Amino acid sequence: MKKLGELLIEATIITARELEAGLAAQRQFGGRLGASLIKQGFCSEEDILPLVARQWQLPRLSDWSQYQPIPTSINELALLNFAATWWHKQNACPLGIYQDQLWVAMDDVFNAFVIDSVSKKTSMTIKPVLVTNHELRQLLALLETSDETHSLLADSVQDIAIAAPVVQFVNDTIQRALDARASDIHFETYRGIFRVRFRVDGVLHEVDRPGIGMQAAIISRVKLMAGLDISEKRLPQDGRIRTRLSGISLDIRVATTPCVMGEDIVMRLLISEDKINSLADLNMHTDHSELIQRLLRQTNGIILVTGPTGSGKSTSLYAFLQHLFSEERKIITVEDPVEYQITGITQIQVNTDIGLSFASVLRSVLRQDPDIVLIGEIRDRETAEIAIQAALTGHLVLSTLHTNDAPGAYVRLLDMGIPAYLLASSIIGVIGQRLVRKICRHCSVEDPSAVLPIADMELDYLRHAIAKPRFMRGQGCPHCLGSGYRGRRPIFEIFAATDDVHYHLNHNPDALKSELIQSGMRTLQQDGLLYAMNGETTIEEVMRVIG
Repeated sequence: MKKLGELLIEATIITARELEAGLAAQRQFGGRLGASLIKQGFCSEEDILPLVARQWQLPRLSDWSQYQPIPTSINELALLNFAATWWHKQNACPLGIYQDQLWVAMDDVFNAFVIDSVSKKTSMTIKPVLVTNHELRQLLALLETSDETHSLLADSVQDIAIAAPVVQFVNDTIQRALDARASDIHFETYRGIFRVRFRVDGVLHEVDRPGIGMQAAIISRVKLMAGLDISEKRLPQDGRIRTRLSGISLDIRVATTPCVMGEDIVMRLLISEDKINSLADLNMHTDHSELIQRLLRQTNGIILVTGPTGSGKSTSLYAFLQHLFSEERKIITVEDPVEYQITGITQIQVNTDIGLSFASVLRSVLRQDPDIVLIGEIRDRETAEIAIQAALTGHLVLSTLHTNDAPGAYVRLLDMGIPAYLLASSIIGVIGQRLVRKICRHCSVEDPSAVLPIADMELDYLRHAIAKPRFMRGQGCPHCLGSGYRGRRPIFEIFAATDDVHYHLNHNPDALKSELIQSGMRTLQQDGLLYAMNGETTIEEVMRVIG
């Protein structure tokens, strides 16, 4: 028989190194290997229990709902020969009788003391049942009920047992989302409909309709996992789930919203072990890559990355940090949230609930002698002023803004009340970006009917850049969920802050974008269409994203 550690590695739930760490902790502190691995965050109960059940041919609580047990209440069984406190102390609870066996839920199914004690007192064969800690707490809570409610206890056990498939459904949904490369899971309630949608490559796809009868149980399960108040259904709530699934560490942000037909939930999936991209991984055009590297060689000033939510700004910033990282520099980041952890870089999580805002953290950061400071987002005038102060006092500052294009960064900061002369003296470059879907390589075909829907001047520019365009499209296949697209890539518009930029900023900021285009800045649309002409995406996708 294979050992649990071997089964966990085979299922890619843990690595060999994590198993070694779990065994070392077990040798030092005692206890079961599974408990040691869970305590160290290498896996969860939901990872381990199915393997233990298969390994030892033991039932789980969900199996209990499949049988028709003798209708004996828990208290009649539990208190026949034992006090309720005894069951609590032993972390065990009787479920009922099936085929002349007494089924007992236990947190440790190998606890010979409990099995032998109950067997002797009841003169019955004991069938240990695997349960999670949450299930066991629910069962033990039933022992505290009054005599008048004993007749309802068998039904209560059935309810808890039936809830186990809900746990499995939520876990399976998260796993399916990971397999589909989804960034978000949406649980949505309508009149008579409860559905699940995944956001894949920026677009929502319906993947399941569990049935309206499961809505309350599924929503409650997700809220429980996120540490939210399951009884509060009138107000929005935000929570967080940290877990491991199939060997992957997940940080899931959960947001609930009360709607007319019931609560909706959105789960944003962040994979803690995602590889951080390098500059080369961003796959920019050569001129853009060279310009960014020139900006990153500066020792002071502000570099801004702009775009809407979900446009890949954080991915680009982390790639810049990877490029800048050196043991000779001190890099500090101020983020909300910290999406990727980088060894050798000091990362600070903003927490407005305790007054830890971007502005308050930045004041402290500047006293920590940093060379480079990353600010997750410039949200207000105070944060902008501190960022400018840092840039003017010899620090390289990287940050993001929510604007529609790169030149719009200046307009946004002017609207915040920052004087133009301070922007001119601190900002050294701005990068606007979006993400466009890539054509699925499994079903791509040439598209000779593609037509560039742009002005003649821009058409000449693009034809000069790519003399022989090769347009492609995806026909749709299982690999791309029938969409014709799989994966995304960034498109950019980038400019360095030159004297001409400073002049227009001070005298005519509204004309800045047209001046930059005339000076050679490639727009987001032009950059995207170059990739379309090269067969990486489609004209329709570029126009959809640019709007």
